[in-house]
Amino acid sequence: MRDLLRADIRRISRMWLIYIGLFIAMFYIDFKIDEGVINNGSIGFISGVQAAFDGAPLALFVVFPVFYAVFAHELSSKSMQCILGHGITRDKLIATKLLDAAIVLAAIYIAITVWILYRLSDNTSVILSSSQKINLIIFICLRWVRHLGYIAFSAMIMYLSNFTALGVISCLAFTVMFKFIFKVIEFFAGLSIYDYTFDGLLDWAYTGIEVGGFAWQLIPAAGYIIAALVITIIFFRRKEFDF
Repeated sequence: MRDLLRADIRRISRMWLIYIGLFIAMFYIDFKIDEGVINNGSIGFISGVQAAFDGAPLALFVVFPVFYAVFAHELSSKSMQCILGHGITRDKLIATKLLDAAIVLAAIYIAITVWILYRLSDNTSVILSSSQKINLIIFICLRWVRHLGYIAFSAMIMYLSNFTALGVISCLAFTVMFKFIFKVIEFFAGLSIYDYTFDGLLDWAYTGIEVGGFAWQLIPAAGYIIAALVITIIFFRRKEFDF
């Protein structure tokens, strides 16, 4: 499993789409930070970062390239058959793929966080307290969890449908329309369902952290990701391959 993980990470690190997405994401964050600082000073720096991460563009620039790099050719090529033919179990294969995505996504988010902290130190007009900096980093970490969830859900749909394109479409839909769809349903149906979705739980978790409370919402949010992984593994065990 470690050999498969190392081989996957080396393969993914050579994909240009990852670096293009990271560059565009940093440019977009820069734009939002500058916009926020011009309008609201130090508080605007925080609101600019949050606005960048809340918007669909950043998720699209980061999540889609990672999903594509990790999963795009899994079903259309014979790579999985080759891996399974070398003694890797199906459960380990699925777990490794999600771990691939988590590691690559974490590396991207670390690079983005370093860039944001550099912008903070380079801008002498912006002064944030230690607690504000910590909350900002926590906010970014929760966005990593959110985007990993999008990837896990999209991978589940891809493996269940046995259709690579549907997984890619699902990934795009999660990043661009997930929150918007539930907000529209709430508006017309009068049902408060967003708070119980994956996104809603993470939003409340951050709110709890901001006020110094316990972010218990992280537990059911993690349950969503674990459930997607378990469902994927169960159905993948039953999948038949042509060797």
